[in-house]
Amino acid sequence: MNAVYPAQNHPPYPSANGIIANGHVSASPVRQSQQLPPRPPDTTVPQLVVHAFWKQRLAPLPGFCSAPDLFRAPAPEPPLLTPPTPRSVSDKSLPDDEHEFGELDIHVRFVLYPLRTRIITSHFKAESYIPQYLRDIQKAPHRFSPLPPVPVYPPSSYFDDFPLSPIIKTKYTVLLSDCTTLSKPPLPENISLSPISDDYQGHWLALHAWELCKNADDRKKIVLWKTSITVSNWEQAEFSIFVPGIRENHPRLELGDIVHLKEVLVDWNAGTGEAFEGRVVMLRKREGHLYFHCPSLKEYVEYALRMKGNPPALLPKDSQKISQSFNVSFLANAGPATAMEIAIRTLGGALRSTKIRSLLHRWILPEASDLESDPPVPSIPPHMTQEHWVDGGLNLEQRVLAALSIARYQSSLPFLISGPPGTGKTRTIVETVHQILRSQPRAHILLCAPSNPATDTLAQRLRTTLAPRDMLRLNDPNRTFAEIPDAIRPFCYIPKDDGKFALPPWKALMKYKVVVTSCLDAEMLVSARCTNVVLGALEDDVMEALRPDDRRPVTPHWTHLLIDEAAQGSEPELLIPISVVYTRSKEEESATPHSPSPDYHPLSTAPQLVLCGDPNQLGPIISSDTARKNELDVSLLERLFERPVYAEHPEARSKAPRPAALQWQNGGLPGFKPFVNLTKNYRSHPAILMPPSAMFYNDSLEPYATNGLISWAGLPNPSFPLKFIGSYTKEDSINEKATWFNPGEIERIVEVVSDLMAEANKSSPPLQAQDIGVMAPWREQVWRLRVSLRKQGFAGVDVGSVEDFQGREKRVIIISCVRSTPKYLAEDRAKGIGLVFEKKRMNVAITRAKELLVVVGNGGLLSRDPYWKGFLQFAIRNNLYVGPELKVEMDGAWISKLESELVLAQEENGFVNGDADEDRRAMMIAGNLAREVLREER
Repeated sequence: MNAVYPAQNHPPYPSANGIIANGHVSASPVRQSQQLPPRPPDTTVPQLVVHAFWKQRLAPLPGFCSAPDLFRAPAPEPPLLTPPTPRSVSDKSLPDDEHEFGELDIHVRFVLYPLRTRIITSHFKAESYIPQYLRDIQKAPHRFSPLPPVPVYPPSSYFDDFPLSPIIKTKYTVLLSDCTTLSKPPLPENISLSPISDDYQGHWLALHAWELCKNADDRKKIVLWKTSITVSNWEQAEFSIFVPGIRENHPRLELGDIVHLKEVLVDWNAGTGEAFEGRVVMLRKREGHLYFHCPSLKEYVEYALRMKGNPPALLPKDSQKISQSFNVSFLANAGPATAMEIAIRTLGGALRSTKIRSLLHRWILPEASDLESDPPVPSIPPHMTQEHWVDGGLNLEQRVLAALSIARYQSSLPFLISGPPGTGKTRTIVETVHQILRSQPRAHILLCAPSNPATDTLAQRLRTTLAPRDMLRLNDPNRTFAEIPDAIRPFCYIPKDDGKFALPPWKALMKYKVVVTSCLDAEMLVSARCTNVVLGALEDDVMEALRPDDRRPVTPHWTHLLIDEAAQGSEPELLIPISVVYTRSKEEESATPHSPSPDYHPLSTAPQLVLCGDPNQLGPIISSDTARKNELDVSLLERLFERPVYAEHPEARSKAPRPAALQWQNGGLPGFKPFVNLTKNYRSHPAILMPPSAMFYNDSLEPYATNGLISWAGLPNPSFPLKFIGSYTKEDSINEKATWFNPGEIERIVEVVSDLMAEANKSSPPLQAQDIGVMAPWREQVWRLRVSLRKQGFAGVDVGSVEDFQGREKRVIIISCVRSTPKYLAEDRAKGIGLVFEKKRMNVAITRAKELLVVVGNGGLLSRDPYWKGFLQFAIRNNLYVGPELKVEMDGAWISKLESELVLAQEENGFVNGDADEDRRAMMIAGNLAREVLREER
């Protein structure tokens, strides 16, 4: 086990970089800008010890930088905990040296030499010939100057603003002294993990390490051979490269990743021995471009031009390529992983150390007995009975069952809000914030979401009613101003002398009523010692010294944690904000009861946890197959909904509705339950709701949308604004199958858009190009669709991936399924990509449309997926399918009550079409009976 290389221990050293001029190597002068002066160690920050296994896979942590001799000699691979897997038969035929860098992931762009290409697996990976000199460059020693370290944030000077600053620093060190991160390699992947109820910390640390290792190895496998580099911003020393694999996030690259460049002399089939280190500062995944900051490369290019006698006017301009070529490789950023590991260790240690069933147990592993031992209690003054709504358009579910239940009652269990598409989840969360602040004036709310765009949306919704003095939009210092909407800029803290987003001074931070930040960026509050545990420990120490005979329970600073879109984040990610808000009582710490006042109630000082989202939509992106098999892709929201206290409740979404007289009662509070299922859909036409309601939401969705009307002569059944176009054209690929496209489907979609726009004025209101959204599961299809539509004059049509459309809606949605070849389905399924056997991605795709849904795809292939088969059955029995003959068994599965009611209404109005409608009616009856039987069984 080795400590990471701290920046303050780096001695100044000369750089021996060379430059090629007329075929000769010349030494460059010492780079004074790269000399790192010694700095005193920060004793307030726990010294982290990183295992050698991770040092070779991850970028240095803040406060540390890469060792100057990183590329002096090939670094041996650290031993694993288990012997390496023996090679397969196909591997044995290949020389050893061809395995080290030859097997490349399909998403890596590299030079193809058609004289020698071997396929070594039955799927996408291929071993393409890479010239030996390029491999030799990767292995050879290189002269190298590391980037300066990312500063530790917040700096130690931040804590000078705290009252009793020495105490708070000491408390922080003690509380996090056991949070040594990345100190061990991952466990073998073939072990059986203990369930989270037995070993919460060990379970998640193992999954987290597997996922981190997979992400790191995916990055390490990427080698972009002989890559050209474009200047993005010469003054800021920023450059860009094209990486097609990032379009589909496989493998994934993130901000903060380290880029290593080793120079290649293409004409000489050799390297110069020069290596450079950059840091990823921006990703444009749609275009496939990665941007990185690399001052040493800028200095090197300037020196090369001076050596050739070029005047300063010939320095590279922005958007211009530099003349040098490089082999490019990557190291993963360890920052987010470190934050998650600290949260796992903090909360896992708290669960393990307490001798009683604590609040944290009830948040993480809730049981029905928790409600019996500590039933919910009112948390508002008795006289506050008059309702006042900021959002007057909310329905009864959103107002009473969600917002008021959270604001007016204190419960020991997490309050869960399940919101299918179009049911107003975010509106409900925003109104809940208003109701909490109205009923509890002393409340301090931490409001989070897994992504920055979702977090910005929350801030934008609240900015109209909250002043900048009341709400803070907390951003990571490395976030760019261009990423954040101008409307919420006044709610961000930007020091005048720095020009970057930052934490406000501690006293100012404590005054905000609402702090809005992403789940990952909540780590800044942990690092700033602004957690309930640390602040409570400070207050307890002070009160113990001032009033030793009058000990009272500490009131937490953070009274509520609300997480929107909670289903999109992994459980370790959500543990970061939970670690900010959770509290520990004296009973938990010492099992010694104190003597509270007579009116004290255990829940009166307990913060409230609220999770809101849709477990049936896209969840966290997980790269590791082993971690995915062990359900790291199951969000905390989804896991909690599967706990008996929620799943076995009579009003759970999986249960049949019960009469009011039989509604569950708890703790003397009639009707109170620790969750709400939003059912009223304000987005889509009833026909568009029919398949997802039956397949994913136990037939519970209710249409409440008030939309316009799309006029299109191409609709096969005018009663249903939905069409399935069967397309059996083959898909194709470029970039070694890094991404896929289907020319036939592109043609059909352009035809559909053209037909719709030809009748645009007949729609009510008239249809515009920007009202149409086209989605596909692969970026290459997205790009080709965009180009084809622009050629036809439809540049306003919004084209993107399914992930791009999550949380959005359009009047018209057209889906291109792309995949038409069965042999690729297994690979798609293993990687979690595409639309087949991906029910959550399918659900997102078919629930974005408001007035018209069109699906273009290979029906025969899609019918292999039980959910797509159900969708095709719906299309066939309602005459919505157009295309080649499709043989799909019609078994009456997933017939929604909405569909049955529509058929019944048609019959009552005389719309009957002989035997075909009789068969359809019989199927509706069978579907209704099956639905009721299933409900009774539940």
